Amino acid sequence: MKRLLILLTFLLSALAAPRLVVEPDDGVRPLLDLIASAREEILVKMYLWTPSRLDVVEALGEAVARGVKVRVLLEREPSGGRVDLAVFQALKERGAEVQLTTPFRFVFVHEKSLVVDRKVAWVGTMNLTGSSFTANREYALLLDDPRQVAEVVKVFEADWEGKRLDLSRALLVWAPSRTLGGVREGNARETLLGLIRGAKGELFLEHQAMADPEVVAALKEALARGVRVRLVGSPAEPGDTYFLAGAEELRQAGAEVRFLPDPYVHAKVLVQDGEVALLGSLNLSANSLNANRELSVLLQKKEAPEAFARLLSVMEKDFQAGFLENPFALPPVEGVVPWQEAPRYFGRVAKVEGVIQVVEDRGTVAFLKFGPGESDLRLVVFPRNYGLFQQPFPQSYLGKRVRATGRIVLYAGYYEIVLDDPSALEVVDGSP
Repeated sequence: MKRLLILLTFLLSALAAPRLVVEPDDGVRPLLDLIASAREEILVKMYLWTPSRLDVVEALGEAVARGVKVRVLLEREPSGGRVDLAVFQALKERGAEVQLTTPFRFVFVHEKSLVVDRKVAWVGTMNLTGSSFTANREYALLLDDPRQVAEVVKVFEADWEGKRLDLSRALLVWAPSRTLGGVREGNARETLLGLIRGAKGELFLEHQAMADPEVVAALKEALARGVRVRLVGSPAEPGDTYFLAGAEELRQAGAEVRFLPDPYVHAKVLVQDGEVALLGSLNLSANSLNANRELSVLLQKKEAPEAFARLLSVMEKDFQAGFLENPFALPPVEGVVPWQEAPRYFGRVAKVEGVIQVVEDRGTVAFLKFGPGESDLRLVVFPRNYGLFQQPFPQSYLGKRVRATGRIVLYAGYYEIVLDDPSALEVVDGSP
C-alpha cells in the first residue's frame, strides 16, 4: 500500500506542469482568479504593496467573507521606506491576519508568493503595485507540484515565526545563500553559478540588476569559452551601478546587450541553452543573493513546454525591441509626445503633452498627474521650487492642457518628469 501511495504521488507530480503568467500582457486577472478559487487558506508573502492594488485586498476580503483563512506577511521596510499603512489597515479591516517581517532576519523579504489551499503556489517577479501589471515586464509561475507547494508553505511558516530553516536540499531556489547558526538558509548562489558555468551554447538573461561581481565574472568566463550571452534590461542613468555598470562590462567582454524602455524590465530570468530557466524574485546583486529572502524556480523545457516556449518568445521579442544604446545617452525626442506614450521614451528627454487630471501637494513634494494610474505619467515639483510656478500652486494647473519638457524616469513604479524650472512647463490651453 505504501509503495502504491508513493507511485501515485510520483505520477501526480510528473503530471503537474507549471503555468506562466506574463505582464503586462495578462494583467491582474490571473492573480484575482487564483484568489477566487481558494476554499480554505491563502498565504501571501510580499515585498511591496501599494494602494493601487486594493483590488487584490478586496479579493482577499471576499475570500475571508466566504470562510477562507488569509495570512499576509509584508516586508516592514521596503526600499528603505515603510510598509504602506493604508494597505496594512485595509487588509486588517477585511479580516486578513497581517504580520510584518521579523526585524534583522533578512535585509529584505523580497519574495513575491501566494499559496492557495496548499495546492497551488504563485511565484513571481512582481510586487503588488499598479505598474507591475500595467507597465512592467514581469513573469510568474503557477506551481501545482505538491512537493514544491509544500516547500513554499514550509518556508512561509518559518518566516512567519522568524525561525531559521535548513534549505540546503531544497527543490526550489532560495536566498540568502548563507550559513547562520549551523543552518544553510539557501541555495541560490550555487544554483545560479552552476547554471552559468554549465552553459554550453547560450545564456539569455532578462534582468533588472547586474550587480554581483561573482555573477558578472562567471558570465565573462562563459563568454571566453564561446558561450553566447544575451542580456535585456531597461535604460539606466549614467553612473548607475545596479544594472548599467555590469551590463557595460559584459558588453565589452562580448555580450549582446539591449535596453528596453517599454515595458520596464523588472523581470529576473536566466535561460541556459534554451532548456532550463531560473525565474523568480532573485536579482543578480550581492544583497539579493547573500542577505534577502528570495524565491525562484528552475523551469525545465521538458516539463512545461508551453510555458517555456512562451517565456522564450516574449524574451526574444523584448530583445529584438531593445535599443543597442542606453536611451539616457540618446538625444532628445523630436516633436511633441502624447503623455500616454511616455513609457516608450523612458530615459530620454522629451516634450510631452496632456491634460492635468489630478494635482496633489504632499508638503514634501507636489504631483501633477496626467492620469490616475500608477503607470500614468506625472510631473514632480519639490517645495523649494513651488514659488517659481503659476500660483496658486499646484491647483492652478488642474484641468489645464500643458506641455512639459524633461527626462522621463521611473520612481517607485511611476513614470515621471522632475521639473526644476518653470520654463519646462507650458500651459497650452485652459481646458481638455
